[in-house]
Amino acid sequence: MIKPIFLNLILTSIVFGQRAEQPNPITYPKNAFQNPLEINNYLAANFGELRTNHFHSGLDIKTQQREGLKVKAIGDGYISRINISPTGYGNALYIDHPNGYTSVYAHLREFSPEIQEYIRKQQYAHETFKIDVYPKPEDFPIKSGDTIALSGNSGGSGGPHLHFEIRDTKSEEPINPFYFGFDIPDTRKPSILGLYAYPIYGNVNEKTNRIIVPNGGTISAAGAIGFGVKAYDKLNGAENNNGIYQLNVFVDEQPIYTFTANRFSFDEVRAINSVCDYGDIQKNNSWVYQAFVKDGNPLRIFSNLNNNGVLTIENGKTYKIRIEVSDYAGNITSQQFTVNGKEYIDSVKLPQTNPMFWNKENYFKTDDIELFFPKNSFYEDFDLSYFFKNGKHWVGDYKIPVHNAYTIVITPNPEIPTAQLDKAVIVREYQKRGIWKKSYEATELKNGKLVSHVKEFGVFSIMIDNTKPTITPLNIKANSQFSNANSIIRFTINDEHSGIKDYKAYIDGKWVLAEYDQKIKRLTINLNKEQISVGDHQLELNVRDEKNNTATYSAPFKKIS
Repeated sequence: MIKPIFLNLILTSIVFGQRAEQPNPITYPKNAFQNPLEINNYLAANFGELRTNHFHSGLDIKTQQREGLKVKAIGDGYISRINISPTGYGNALYIDHPNGYTSVYAHLREFSPEIQEYIRKQQYAHETFKIDVYPKPEDFPIKSGDTIALSGNSGGSGGPHLHFEIRDTKSEEPINPFYFGFDIPDTRKPSILGLYAYPIYGNVNEKTNRIIVPNGGTISAAGAIGFGVKAYDKLNGAENNNGIYQLNVFVDEQPIYTFTANRFSFDEVRAINSVCDYGDIQKNNSWVYQAFVKDGNPLRIFSNLNNNGVLTIENGKTYKIRIEVSDYAGNITSQQFTVNGKEYIDSVKLPQTNPMFWNKENYFKTDDIELFFPKNSFYEDFDLSYFFKNGKHWVGDYKIPVHNAYTIVITPNPEIPTAQLDKAVIVREYQKRGIWKKSYEATELKNGKLVSHVKEFGVFSIMIDNTKPTITPLNIKANSQFSNANSIIRFTINDEHSGIKDYKAYIDGKWVLAEYDQKIKRLTINLNKEQISVGDHQLELNVRDEKNNTATYSAPFKKIS
């Protein structure tokens, strides 16, 4: 961001240093692909929608509140990746197409029989439910319209739907599917729920914090300011609050900022925390687009940038501001207001205690803690706050986002027995909408110190995890009977501290596939799929956490048909 020291250099011009903008729009093939479902598309979410730590990378297509709809290949190609996970995309398929694009289908219930058989063999070969494989092009050639799967609700899905993406095959960057003709009828304008002004330095209405700006109103400002907008879009046929496609800011009808939900890299996507007002998200779960670009924001979804979208105010000058929000169909909503320029009086700045720089490596060290921040860990320079109290390290401000993982090294209290250090976990406490929560970070013991890699600030301490995971049988006990009509054994498994590392299920001493849905902590074994014969059997389930505490459940049961 522009600093006050440069003020005299920029009063004569709004342009300080132009940021690299998106190249001319790429022409994407409009009619190359067919619909992935045999129903009309109604969306639960669109491309670029605002999510925690990321933009939504595709379309969430409604499946009539049910699972089991046929999912079709949108074009010729081959299955290039099959991924099964208890979180995230759940059961997912990737198809590489000869025109240079990859289609992605996620949260599936199951794959087509030949793909299901292939992935099952892979799971048994590696004795794991979670698996990620990359078949050869000749293994699964696909024709447009082939049924490749059935829709579902697997992984991190919040309800039955198909998550659908189109990516550039070489870069793996997701691209807005609307560019390929998957847009749906849309006659509804986006909604603007609030306008905001941010003092970058100086003040707005003599205040140094964000203020709400009334549509058609007038504010005063001094120094340099940025603008923000809270906006959503609704598409025909659904009432979901979707993301906007484009946001434009004009000063006296000259553009100074454009955001377009077109394409991005997964390496960049966490920078949503710089596009949006991160502090407001953390404190109020309120999502406001900040229409200015901080120096450390790597996203390439901006264009028409003038001074990174920051307006430097001249005393006595009046500015007409117009903020315009549009969807892909071209429906536009705009609001405007006036800014009256006031004299900027530079205030005395207090010296920084622990300055952090967005474009440098940063270090912090005391006798008890070390922090290493790689280059480009932040979006702007700031002063790192730190203090130690009651055995806890208070690191940073929870309202400041971190882009790349940083390393935290804590020297354990000498009162912790050395033999217990391999069970030690770094705990992060943090505020979310005024409520204190905890996360248990993956922790290693190195040279007598505890090391973790985290992406948020918080209050860090050490706990010893000697607690086993819990296994709760839901429909099995000793000598339970199961039939072809009732063939699924169900458990709930959980670990409150370091988290579940892995689990293994055995029937009569042989490993069997157990499917895990982490969002509901549900583990299931399908006796029919595992081809368990009629008769008496012995089940054993072992669940291990990240600190190698292991819980075991065993029971005899009978298959009666």
